[in-house]
Amino acid sequence: MKQKYIPLPGYREYFTLIILCAEFVLFALLSNKFLTEQNVTQIIQNASEIAIISIGMTIVIILGGIDISVGSVLGVCAIVAARLSAMGVNPILVVVLTICSGIVAGAANGLLVSLLKVPELIATLATMNFWRAIIFLMLGGSWLTGFPTVFNNIASGITFSIPNILFFILILYFVFWFVLTYRPFGRHLYAIGTNMEAARLNGIKVKKMKFASYMLLGALVGLSAIFYIDRMGTVEMTIGSDLAMQCIAAVVIGGTSITGGRGSVVGTLAGVLFVAVMSNGIVLLGVPSLLDHAIVGSLIIISIIIDVLLRKRIKKRRVETKTRLTIS
Repeated sequence: MKQKYIPLPGYREYFTLIILCAEFVLFALLSNKFLTEQNVTQIIQNASEIAIISIGMTIVIILGGIDISVGSVLGVCAIVAARLSAMGVNPILVVVLTICSGIVAGAANGLLVSLLKVPELIATLATMNFWRAIIFLMLGGSWLTGFPTVFNNIASGITFSIPNILFFILILYFVFWFVLTYRPFGRHLYAIGTNMEAARLNGIKVKKMKFASYMLLGALVGLSAIFYIDRMGTVEMTIGSDLAMQCIAAVVIGGTSITGGRGSVVGTLAGVLFVAVMSNGIVLLGVPSLLDHAIVGSLIIISIIIDVLLRKRIKKRRVETKTRLTIS
């Protein structure tokens, strides 16, 4: 009987939850404004775009790839959504066309990576600069404001003192947790990230999986752009400039291996909260935002070092086990 691979949370995910709790306690002690209803709501709403995009980033990184163009793609999708809304287009059509624009951008990355075999970092660096130039041309150096909202009730609404966007995010994470845990897509994803050649020899469509993963990430970026313009009410030139770093940090801090093959959206959600709480706490304490970038960057480096050491340890154990079996 064929066994199903179920990616259970590892110690990295639990470690992230522990340091997240410690972070909450620290900022609660340092600032009496931290645990107020208004501030907690602000943290959740500000983290909404990162939370949504980090799902797709988790999938791409598990696959063994990366995408640093998500910030620029968010900008293009936000402009598309804002312009369509200003023209009075039906809200549902605005959502569909905005998500489609994200899919197109994701498909461009997918084509470069899967068919042309351009290294992921180079491919997404090129598209990042391309879409950033498109943003400049579309905005012409000015900001977009005054457009009607699409889903403002979800982006900024509150029910029973709980932000509506939190319900949406939790549902989204549950859906992708189920897909990655119990569906063939998830099993194939982990197999490719662990050993791409072995996955190909076992009949997994590696190129199609890569292409689909980047398109899925693009769709999630398009979806997050809808919530961004509803929440912010404006589109500026620098939109999404730090988004890629924040998403990658959330995913890596959450326990996903930067080299692929291991990770979960459960850990990613904890990583998203960690990054969001860190940014909020630093603002409340009046610390320069540059320190926030330094801390997040340091945590990325530490997470990568831990991942490398863990992989070496696992490899050493496998060699020792194989040697004992051979001797016996």
